[in-house]
Amino acid sequence: MTLQVAFFVGSDVTSHLAVNAAVRSLAAEDAGIHLFYTAQKPNPEAPRDRREMFFIEHQMMNDVLYPHLDAAGTGAGAEYAAGAEYGPYRTPDALARMDPNRITVQRLDSVNSPETIQELQRRGITLGFSVRCYQKFGADIIRYFATATGHSAHSALLNLHPGVLPAYRGVLTYARAMANSEAHAGFTLHHINADWDAGDVLSCATQPLDHDRSVLENMIRHHRAGAALIHEAVVQTLEGERLLSVPQPADEARYYTHATPEELTAIKDKGIRLFRAEPVIEALVRAFCADGGSTARGARKVLRDAVADAGIPS
Repeated sequence: MTLQVAFFVGSDVTSHLAVNAAVRSLAAEDAGIHLFYTAQKPNPEAPRDRREMFFIEHQMMNDVLYPHLDAAGTGAGAEYAAGAEYGPYRTPDALARMDPNRITVQRLDSVNSPETIQELQRRGITLGFSVRCYQKFGADIIRYFATATGHSAHSALLNLHPGVLPAYRGVLTYARAMANSEAHAGFTLHHINADWDAGDVLSCATQPLDHDRSVLENMIRHHRAGAALIHEAVVQTLEGERLLSVPQPADEARYYTHATPEELTAIKDKGIRLFRAEPVIEALVRAFCADGGSTARGARKVLRDAVADAGIPS
């Protein structure tokens, strides 16, 4: 029986890259992939630094790059539709067209709606991953995955958290790690329970931080390490292994909330930048477009124009 796997995906660059990497790595496995994309809205009351980072981290990809590439794939750019000018990764719409018998794609308003749980049941999904979904999973969906059976006796709802747990729970954890002069940061795969980032830990992958690069660049550079944790959990489930985990030491836990303007200033005063637009543009072009092709050149131009129109330094 094919293992049916759900991904609840946030709207940011890192989560989309990590999920693309995970999907690629699972191509040879007996697993159905069901991608549930969620959307996060910008906060007009947030400090300017956070609003600009939201544009670079979320809107530039979803509102600029994806429509541009999808138009190229269905309009004049027949070579892109055929895959000739794709990079290693795909837009959500392109993933939906790539292998409809194995990969499904849906937009999701709420992970907790009765309709979502009905869809999980209909498709026989027994393993779920939240990848920066930014929605709190409620009791009903947690209970669903706790009791679901299918490919094996083991089912789970897991979160891929960008930060080393338990020391870096919460948000903007890579920025906090850099501000704390950490040498490494990474991703933690853990069970989802009623509290944010507090479930038992299955695995953690850390890589060196480059303090000459921005926070977002470091996260993007580490995305494959997070995808590898997902791949290993899927393979273990396929092989009938129990996903072993350990509780987080409560005395080592720290939860970071959204940064205040004063905290953002303190981070900046340490020479830490939340993002640099041009390296993110280049990372997106490399991920979604073949090197040197007309699609890559066009994507680079529309992204640079969008950054300039938003008044954000490149």
